[in-house]
Amino acid sequence: MDLIIAILIVVAVQLVMFLVLRGRIHQELNATSLLKDVQDEVDSMVRELNLSAERNIGLLEARIEELEGLLAQADQKMVLLARETDRREKSAETYTQLKRTPVSEPDLAPLKPGVEPEPEREEVTIAVVEPLRPRSLKERVLSLRDQGMESGAIATATGATRAEVELILSLNPRF
Repeated sequence: MDLIIAILIVVAVQLVMFLVLRGRIHQELNATSLLKDVQDEVDSMVRELNLSAERNIGLLEARIEELEGLLAQADQKMVLLARETDRREKSAETYTQLKRTPVSEPDLAPLKPGVEPEPEREEVTIAVVEPLRPRSLKERVLSLRDQGMESGAIATATGATRAEVELILSLNPRF
C-alpha cells in the first residue's frame, strides 16, 4: 500500500507539473502575446531608424549650409574676376585709343656712390579721349580701314578672322 500511495503522489505531482507547464506553454504561444512581442520589437526598430534618420538629416543640412557658403564665396570671386577683366579690357582699349603702350615701371638701377641721378623728362601728350563705350566689331573694323589698314592687319588687331573682316568691308564700301 505504501507503494501505491508513493505512485499516486508521484503521479499527482507530475500531473500538477504537467498542468502548470501546459498553462505556461499556452500562455507563451498565445497569438496575442506573440503579436504584442513582435509589435514591441518593430516599435523599437522604428525608433532606432528615426533617430538614425534625424542624425543623418542633421549632417546633410550642415553639409548643405557649408556648400551654400562655398557657392557664395565662389560667386563673389566670379564677380570680382569679371570686374577685373572688364577693368583690364577698358584699360587696354584706352591705351589702344591713345595709341600708346601701357606704361611700365622704370628700371631702378642701383646708383653708384657720388653719382647724381639724371632728372627724368616726361613727355606730355594731350589727347582727346572719347567716352568709353562698347564698340562693335563692325565699328572697329571700319575705323581701322579708315586709318588705312589692310584686311589681314585688321583681322589681327581685332581678333576676328580674315573672312569676317572682308565680309564687313564688302558690306560697307567706302564712298
